Amino acid sequence: MNTGEKERNPGVGCDVTACKYNTVDCRCSAEHIKVKNERALTKGETYCGTFCPRGTC
Repeated sequence: MNTGEKERNPGVGCDVTACKYNTVDCRCSAEHIKVKNERALTKGETYCGTFCPRGTC
């Protein structure tokens, strides 16, 4: 895994390779996930509020 952490959310995929929580197999390793945009009507209108650029958080 890219983060050196145990995979915590095996069912949550992640395509953002610049995020420190993205694992080698494109899964999210964050302990908690924040989904943003409370006005969203579709999944495409939401975004990940947990995103943290590699090497900065």
